[in-house]
Order: sequence, then C-alpha cells, then structure tokens
Amino acid sequence: MNPSPPPPRNRASLSGLPRGRRALLTIFLTILLDLIGFGMILPLLPFYAQRYGASELQIGLLFSCYSLAQLVCAPLLGRLSDRLGRRPVLLASIGGSVLAYLLFAAAGSFALLVLARTLSGIAAANYAIGQAYVADITPPEERSRAMGLVGAAFGLGFILGPAFGGLLASVSGETAVPVAAAALAALNLVFALAWLRESLPAEVRGRSRQSSWLDLRDLRKVRGPLGGLFLLFFLVMFCFSIMEATLALYCQARFGYGTAETSWLFAFVGVVLVVVQGGLIGRLVRAFGERTLLVAGIAAMAAGLLLLPAWPEPAVLVAALALLALGSGLHNPSLLGLLSQLTDEASQGGTIGLSRSFGALARTLGPATGTWIFGLAGAPWPFWTAGLLMLVALVLSWSLMQRLPAAAPAAPAAPSEIIPAR
Repeated sequence: MNPSPPPPRNRASLSGLPRGRRALLTIFLTILLDLIGFGMILPLLPFYAQRYGASELQIGLLFSCYSLAQLVCAPLLGRLSDRLGRRPVLLASIGGSVLAYLLFAAAGSFALLVLARTLSGIAAANYAIGQAYVADITPPEERSRAMGLVGAAFGLGFILGPAFGGLLASVSGETAVPVAAAALAALNLVFALAWLRESLPAEVRGRSRQSSWLDLRDLRKVRGPLGGLFLLFFLVMFCFSIMEATLALYCQARFGYGTAETSWLFAFVGVVLVVVQGGLIGRLVRAFGERTLLVAGIAAMAAGLLLLPAWPEPAVLVAALALLALGSGLHNPSLLGLLSQLTDEASQGGTIGLSRSFGALARTLGPATGTWIFGLAGAPWPFWTAGLLMLVALVLSWSLMQRLPAAAPAAPAAPSEIIPAR
C-alpha cells in the first residue's frame, strides 16, 4: 500500500487561504501604492523642513528618525504578524501611513514633522511583511520569482512616486504632496480591506505565539566571512544614505533646484536601478559572478560620489547619479546573493533579516552625518567624505572577496532590494 501523500501546502488548498495569482496581484498593488506614497515624500523632506527653520543637521535627523523607527519596530511587527497574521498587521501599517501623511501635511512645527516621519517609519513594515505574505502563499520553487514581483513593485513605486510628487508640487504646491500621499494610502487601505486575505494558517499562528519576541541568536553570525559582508554592507549603505539626504540641499545650493527638479532626479535614479536589477543583473552575474560585480559596483559608486561635486554642472550631476545608481544596482543583489550562498538553507531568513538591520542602522546614522558635514564644511564635502569612505569600502571588498570561502552550490539566491533608502 502506498504511503499517504504529504499534506497540501497552505498556498492554495487550505480552506479560506488566498490563492496564488490573485493573492500575488493583491500584495503587488498594496506594496506599489505604499511605495508611490513613500517616493512622493522623500524628495520633499529637506524643503518642507526648511519651512520651520530647520538646520542642516535637523534635516538629517528628519531622515534618520524614519530609519531608526523602522530598525526598532520592524522586527517586532514581523513577529507580531507571525502571531496575529499578516493581514491585520499590514492593514494597521497602511492605516498608520495615512495618519503619518496627514500629520506631515498639517504639521505646524519641525517637532511634528519628526513625529510624522517616526510614525511613517513604524508603519513601514509593509515591505518585509509583504515578503512574508509571498512566502506564505508560494512553494519554494516559485518563491524567488514571486519575490521578484515584490521587488518590481518597490522599484516601480520609487519611479512613479518622485515623478508624481514633483509634478504635483510644481502644479499645486508642496503641501499638496503629503495630502495626495495620504489619499493614496487611504485608497490602499480600502483596497486591502476588500481584497487582502489572511495568508498564515491559524495553526501556524498558534505555534508562533509560543516563541520568544526577541531572538538574539542571529547575532552570532556577525563574525568571520559573514561579519565582513555585514560590515561592508553597512559602510556602503552609510555612504549612499549620506548622498540621499544631502542631494536636495546640494542641488538647491548649486543650481537653485526645488522639490520638482529634485523629484525628477530621484525618479531618474529609480529608472536606472530598475533597468540594472530588473533586466541586466541576471546576465551579468552569469557572465562575471557576484564577487566581481560587488567590487565593480562599489567602484562605480565611489566614482559617482567623487565626480558629483567636482564640476557643478547639471550634466555632470546626471552622469554621477547614473554611476551611483548603476553601482548600487550591481552591489546590492550581489552582496545579498553572496550572503545567501554562504548561509545554510535553514538560516536564510535570519541572515537576510540581519543584513536589513545593518542597512537600517546605516540609514539612521548616514543622513545626520551627511547633513552635519554639509552645514559645517559646505555643499561638496558630504560627497567628498562619502566618496573617500567608499574607496575604503572598495579596498575592504577587494580583500574580502579574496578570503571568502567557496559558496555552497545548493543555497538559493536571495531576492534583491531595488531601493536602498526604504
């Protein structure tokens, strides 16, 4: 007598759970709408803060408070979604985004802007929980492709958000941008309430309630080859976030650019990133390998950072941003791929999650550092500083690639993050 077949996966056969394509489309649209709102606000931050007399350092702190809130709260919200289910936590985070955008639009002081951005950071669990949702509803052999769909929503949102925000600011004024972002988040909430179904079975949620809220065992990975990659990721993200926080201030000082022009520059960076990570990275990895692309990506970012302030010309600015976007598009998926290859299959989630924590810490410290240097030494110096630190990262990456052990051939590739600022 043949043994009984294994029980079906929760993706499509358990009663009441979402089915593949429709569920993927739902989570794609949920994340896309959320990221469009995020992309609308990002280029606006320095100019909005200047309304209330914010210094350069305070503008950096406005960027940093978002990442700090995300660093602290995202793991807790992820564990909460394991216990309560993905749907209620996603709905709560979308609702938090609505409140954060409305508070940002109505803020009458810099302190309220900081509060609004902190609330946005707390609510920014959508992407990580969206990834968990996708993992719930897809079998392992389809998971990387499905994660790519989430990444595509991320990249597309970062292109459309700045472009839409810049157009709206030029037509209706800056205040219209957070109001429109709040309206978009409210539409997203209605859409999710109607279409987003729970993906995590009740019995799995029950088991999760027995686990600890805080698991520090992953910190044991911060040593050896993996520790070197984590340090490299932190350093690169630190330099890149210095550029992100000070780009608008630099363009304002050098070219007189406002919200609209800066938004189009961010949209351009998003287009290059999507082209590289969405269309080229697979073929480049097959041709050159992750290690070569990682070093080449850091070299391109170092060149872009050093070139950007060298000649204050718009054409040079665009060329430098293209180098930065190209380098980031090569570096991020290559490093995450190496992390995945050097980690056993049972520890993939913890390793990638730990890399996200290092990235969030870098995005917390980088903006405040960059804007402080801007106020202290002048417009070019954040980019000179980040460029020199990126050269240090280049030397570290070259040395580290020589010492890394051979990758485990059976380990799956890690999904890439298209936009490092989120």
